[in-house]
Amino acid sequence: MKKLNVQKRFREHGTNKLEPGLKKDIQQTVLFFLVGFLVAKTVIGSALLALPFAAASGYLPLFFTQRKKEKDQLALALLWPEIIDHLISGLRSGLSLAETLIQLSVRGPEKSREIFLGCEELLRSRGDFLAVFTHIKEEFSDHIADQVCEVLDFARLSGSRDITTTLRTLGDHIRADIAIKSEIRAKHGWIKNSAVIATLAPWILLLILSAQPMTIRAFSTGTGILVLILGILLSVGAFLWMAKVGKIEEPPRIFGAKPVLRDSLASQVQPVLNSQQGTE
Repeated sequence: MKKLNVQKRFREHGTNKLEPGLKKDIQQTVLFFLVGFLVAKTVIGSALLALPFAAASGYLPLFFTQRKKEKDQLALALLWPEIIDHLISGLRSGLSLAETLIQLSVRGPEKSREIFLGCEELLRSRGDFLAVFTHIKEEFSDHIADQVCEVLDFARLSGSRDITTTLRTLGDHIRADIAIKSEIRAKHGWIKNSAVIATLAPWILLLILSAQPMTIRAFSTGTGILVLILGILLSVGAFLWMAKVGKIEEPPRIFGAKPVLRDSLASQVQPVLNSQQGTE
């Protein structure tokens, strides 16, 4: 398995990490725009009518890239119930938290092993749990990872013996949340697809009608150009509104990219936990 140079990625994060992807998106957008324009110009025979189809073609790479990113992030989020089960199993078997995290790079879900391989490298080279939790949060990039990392960080600092019970409760909550969101996505999916088809239908009709010379002459006039511009603006507005309405809002990442708990907080909580354990 490919070994991650996590420390190098941490140094480069926020500076050069997004530049190659952005450059690739720009190149693909320009390429698809030009190809779409040439194809539409050849089929329709009008450069003016070819522009809307070229613009739609140029947006395709960005659309599919965003869809792939959302799909990959959703796939990672769906792994958390299984990851939590592995954490509980490891802690109950007597392994330390560090050993349990390292085991996830071998026995955890296939798609998340590379992430926890980075955790193993950080633990063996630096032994810094804060860097490990930050790495997990940045790689998963969702509120579930934030919650799990904060629970583990609190247990590490305070020495809580109820960590497995807390993780079990959190895992049940995550499973219920995933089931509800999956049902919502299924219901919103066909509505969103219907809206996309409704937005594309007028332009498909225009493409068919553009085979007639009268259509090209009509849209070459001032009134025709105005109608074409209004149609583009309305279509873009409808598409953006549809995307906004159909988007499922994710809970805010309250804990952010870095662990919120610090040693000062743990020092305040520890005496309370010790007093509670002494009275039991």
